Amino acid sequence: MPKPFSNIRSAAIDGRALNPIFRKTQLKQLHDVLLEKASDIQDAITADTGYALAEVQIEYCLAMRLLAEAYTAIDTGQSLRDEYAVSRGQNMPQAKEAVGIVVIHPAKHAFFSCLMSALVPALAAGNCVIVHGEQSLLRTPRLVLDLITKALDDDVFGTTTSPIGESDLDHPHIRVLQNGSESAHLSHHLVSEPEARVVAVVERDADLDVAARELVRSRFALRGRSPYAPDLVLVNEWVKKEFLEAVVRHTIRFVSDGGKKSPPRTASGQSLSELVRTEKAVNVLSWSSAGAVVEVQDRKSPLLRRKVQEGCLLVHAVTSIDDAIDFSKSNGRLGAAYVFTKPSAAKYICQFLDSPMSFVNHVPTTLLFLPMAPSNISVDPQTHFPYDKALFCRPKACVITPMAEEGVLAQLLEQASPQQLSALAHRTLAKLPPVKRASQGITHIGFFQTGILTGGVLLLSTVLGVTGVCSYYAFGLVRSRVFQG
Repeated sequence: MPKPFSNIRSAAIDGRALNPIFRKTQLKQLHDVLLEKASDIQDAITADTGYALAEVQIEYCLAMRLLAEAYTAIDTGQSLRDEYAVSRGQNMPQAKEAVGIVVIHPAKHAFFSCLMSALVPALAAGNCVIVHGEQSLLRTPRLVLDLITKALDDDVFGTTTSPIGESDLDHPHIRVLQNGSESAHLSHHLVSEPEARVVAVVERDADLDVAARELVRSRFALRGRSPYAPDLVLVNEWVKKEFLEAVVRHTIRFVSDGGKKSPPRTASGQSLSELVRTEKAVNVLSWSSAGAVVEVQDRKSPLLRRKVQEGCLLVHAVTSIDDAIDFSKSNGRLGAAYVFTKPSAAKYICQFLDSPMSFVNHVPTTLLFLPMAPSNISVDPQTHFPYDKALFCRPKACVITPMAEEGVLAQLLEQASPQQLSALAHRTLAKLPPVKRASQGITHIGFFQTGILTGGVLLLSTVLGVTGVCSYYAFGLVRSRVFQG
């Protein structure tokens, strides 16, 4: 273990941060320091990123709200009762304990809120934390990490810019990799996939103005750097024109305020917006120093395969719902999906999109300020924060009262009579009850059922119409012959 972190390792071994009063005190101290330096933090974020004032304040508020909620959630009295539950003869099957050490590699697009999204639940769970930062001239990481170091006990928090190997920690730990990882994912790694693409689907029955507003806002917010901003919008070709008109309308208020800095450059020295100039079969609908709105007509264009990290909204037309689903699957597993359509069609689209989470007719603003959630973690639908306190714990169940059947089974192991074994076999060999089907009446008409019924009605009406016309002429022909006879 490197010498600077020997105290953290010792604290993790001793369980110094497990005491609920200590944890609550640490969170209170952290909240006080960050609250006192609110202006300095926001000024640093603005200087580093060029984000709008509202965006900077939202990032700060989300981080502070998470901290306040974690502080409130720690019930010292209940923690004490849980600790002594077994002494009162009560089971604790769901008990957990902190892992020990959590190493955080924070994301860059919203450093403060991304760091706090992992730091706060790790501390609240009773862990010691090490933050691995990068050598940088940016003000925000240095300021924030210095303030956290000042607020927290030296034995439970540390920072480093040097790589930390698995053997260096020599203690159970969890590593939070918000910038992804090129190496194999280990079981104790929580790995984000910031390069996972995010796709939006706009169907013909969607509220096009709402869809345009939500997608433009999420794409152009934070200068387009959020991993949860839509990389590609697949719009039904029947409503493409109206949707693009709505997109251009909503883009105006973002680009009018966003021309302070040039779009970020790629390794080749070109921004995505500039690369659009060299592509064929593209239709540029809006262009400014803050970004662009581009319709990509060629499905083989490399623009449709890359992660977008600037203010550039790419739109591509699809012929149907299935076409949108099939094309989205060619992008691999998505980071998220936004679906704009009626609920019945949204159910079908969300079911077959390869995405860990889908949002219907909205884009959560909170997501934009957070790291991409690891693909094997369910995001809290209320807060959208990717990490929960339970992720930084391990099971520590304690059971004092056995289940009622345990006594019977134990007796069978010791000395079983033929009658007892017969009774056990009788219960085991009993058939399961029949499956109860839904009521015979149609209680819900789904997306496909609607299509089938509509087709059936049209076919039936056509058959009845033809039958009626044929009957009319047949009756007239018979009647005329009768009168002639």
